[in-house]
Amino acid sequence: MVAQRAGCGSTLASWQNGVMNEAGDRGPLTYAEAVHQLALLIPQGEVLSYGDVAELLGSGGARQVGKAMAMAPAGTPWWRVLKADGGIADPLMARAREHWIVEGLALPEKKVKMNQFRWNPTPKAWAQIDILRSLLGNPKMSELDDEL
Repeated sequence: MVAQRAGCGSTLASWQNGVMNEAGDRGPLTYAEAVHQLALLIPQGEVLSYGDVAELLGSGGARQVGKAMAMAPAGTPWWRVLKADGGIADPLMARAREHWIVEGLALPEKKVKMNQFRWNPTPKAWAQIDILRSLLGNPKMSELDDEL
């Protein structure tokens, strides 16, 4: 297989062709794999910050998520995971804006309005997030934990 690169990341990950089922029948994930899986859940036209992703996964922090996104495999919507202020690294801006325009996120500035476009997961997405959390060894998130 020829290695493929995502918009800002590395080669295809081994988990990417696998399907995580609702029972969570997979071995443990690396933190980066969980970040990439969560990014795939974010719908078109919505975004999360690096810190939001870390909070949803129940571990790590914004910098760890940023590092994982820098190695995102091909097909990962990296332009939907942003800095807390809605920005993205300058070298990625041109390519990100192309995606933002298509998804209705683009502004004249170089940022996305996080309060307007922040993803609020559906119950089905929460179940998938809980699977990712458990595969990382973290407890399920309760409704009281949700501050997004």
